[in-house]
Amino acid sequence: MTVARSAAPEAGESVRFVREAHALVRDLLEPRPHRYWIDLALTSLLAYTALAVSLSAPAFTGVQAAALTVAALAMYRAAVFIHEIAHRPPASFRAFTAAWNAVCGVPLFMPSFLYGDHRGHHARTAYGTRADPEYILVAWSGPARIVALLALAFVYPLLGFARFLVLTPLALLARPLDRLVWAHASSLYNMNEFYRRPWDAEAARPARWAQEIATSAWAWIVVGLVATGRVAWSTPGKVYVVVLLWMLLNQIRTLAAHRYGNRAARPLSHGAQVADTNTFARGRWLPALWAPLGMRYHALHHLVPALPYHAMAEAHRRLIETLPPGSPYRATLQPHLGSALGAMLRERACVGAR
Repeated sequence: MTVARSAAPEAGESVRFVREAHALVRDLLEPRPHRYWIDLALTSLLAYTALAVSLSAPAFTGVQAAALTVAALAMYRAAVFIHEIAHRPPASFRAFTAAWNAVCGVPLFMPSFLYGDHRGHHARTAYGTRADPEYILVAWSGPARIVALLALAFVYPLLGFARFLVLTPLALLARPLDRLVWAHASSLYNMNEFYRRPWDAEAARPARWAQEIATSAWAWIVVGLVATGRVAWSTPGKVYVVVLLWMLLNQIRTLAAHRYGNRAARPLSHGAQVADTNTFARGRWLPALWAPLGMRYHALHHLVPALPYHAMAEAHRRLIETLPPGSPYRATLQPHLGSALGAMLRERACVGAR
């Protein structure tokens, strides 16, 4: 689906639509910190308990397979809190961010500073352009590129480990090296081959360097534990499988979240940005597994980025019940994951054939 003038709200309609939607959910914008803390604590406990069971269970048994699956899904949910952190004011979520980095960001080699450029994905001047780190541009034409994107999940766990093992010490040595590391290796989820993270104030913040050093130290500790025999060589391989599973699932979710119809790679209005996303409202527990923390309501997230995850189901209900039948938000509804992926593959096949 190409996001053209006929497919997306015109400027005046876009402003009116966005204002109406915001008015309906304004009272839901305040996050509930206790929900975040309890959710993260229980999810992390489940993830690491299941991981411990999968590491100790006999190989190729039902117990190992079940524990591995639970560990991957719970770890996935815990990891997605980085998305919530990116959309919360730093001062109000400082303690939660530190706790998340301690239990998830540092151990998984994905500290929160790596996702600091995610807000650019929502900027009206950047979304769907070369300045958007999370958008598949025209260069990604044809199904082969979709397969390549999915295949990246197999190397992502290794890239994170190598980045902090090798590049953090190099970045500490010299400013020119640090600028290269920041521009080319400090964006957590770069789907756009043209994107380079711009040097900004965040690059020099003490919080960034605290996370860099802690994660690098953890990488070297892992190397030391394995090299000295304190941890079996097979253990990192088993952990890799767990991380691979949820990263592959996240790749699929990301492909389904957007329609990637901005062929011209030009800035879109807020309404057009929403029209370029998908909503998966059907189902109860299954979408919550492959799109945790409200990510199933991705159009709603682009409509109101500050909306906390625990309010998304209620916000979606209000919009569906109140907005008129021809509302752009209703056009984002998808029956299921397969329908969105199938439409994308057909669209990309047409682009690749041109």
